[in-house]
Formats: sequence, C-alpha cells, structure tokens
Amino acid sequence: MDENGGLRVLVGGVGYRNLRDGSIGPWVVEQLEGRAGGGLEVEDVSYHPVGLHQNLTDREPYDRVVLVGATARGREPGTLDAYRWDGQLPPSEEIQACVSEAVTGVISLPNVLVVCGAFGGFPDDVRVIEIEPADEGWGEGFSPVVEERIPELLEAVWTSTEP
Repeated sequence: MDENGGLRVLVGGVGYRNLRDGSIGPWVVEQLEGRAGGGLEVEDVSYHPVGLHQNLTDREPYDRVVLVGATARGREPGTLDAYRWDGQLPPSEEIQACVSEAVTGVISLPNVLVVCGAFGGFPDDVRVIEIEPADEGWGEGFSPVVEERIPELLEAVWTSTEP
C-alpha cells in the first residue's frame, strides 16, 4: 500500500494567473507539486471545464478529486470553505450556460463542478476547498486577508487527500 492509503487522488487548482486572489488555485498546485506521487497527482486544471472532462474520462479513474480555488460568493473576504461536493446540478438551462461560458474561456470553480458533473468524469468523491477573494484585480500576490489564510488553506487541501 502506498503512502496515500491506496487512493488515486487528483488535486486540481482552478483560477487565472496574475489575478491576485483569483490565482490561488494554480499557486496551490505549485506549492504541492513536490508531494505528488504514491497515487497523488497535482495539476493546474484551469485550461477549461470541457477539456478537463475529456481528460478525466481518458485517464484511469480517480478515487477522489480535490478542487481548490477562489470563489466570490459574497462572504467575508478570506472565508475558507472545505466541503464534499454533493453532485447537485442546476436546471439544464444553467448547465448549458456554464458550458457556453466554458467554451468562451470562463474559468471558475463552480463552472468546473457543473460542467464536469454534468458531462461525467468525476468520481463519486469530489472535495472542494474555496476561499472568498478580497481582490481579483490584475496583478501578482494575494490580498492580506487571503495571504493570512494560506497555511490553513494548504492544510485543508492536504487533509482532503488523506484516506
């Protein structure tokens, strides 16, 4: 048995580079790349949800997918939320809107969940770690409130990969 308890897990970072807090997903992937191996894969999955769906269906199935990124939901900036996705999908009109956004290059954690959830490729166990951004403007570095939560965010991602 490998160090990951025999689980095949993908940690996927979602976000745009150089959009301050919105780049947290790809940044997390860079931080965790050295921990990959033993059933754990780490990848920036920000290329687009339809492409991710295709890649997931072409690969050996994962036991778990962990997605991490910034998601603006109107919470207090820096709010960290880690949960197991329930697989609930919106009505078909909203799914189609998400697919249309994906095709035009919109990258967002909720969009990845809807598109890949609707098209398939996800295992039954999908975990999500999201942080409420304070600044999604153009530039490098994170806002102070997000920067302060980074250790907790990394720990939440790492814990989500454990059996």
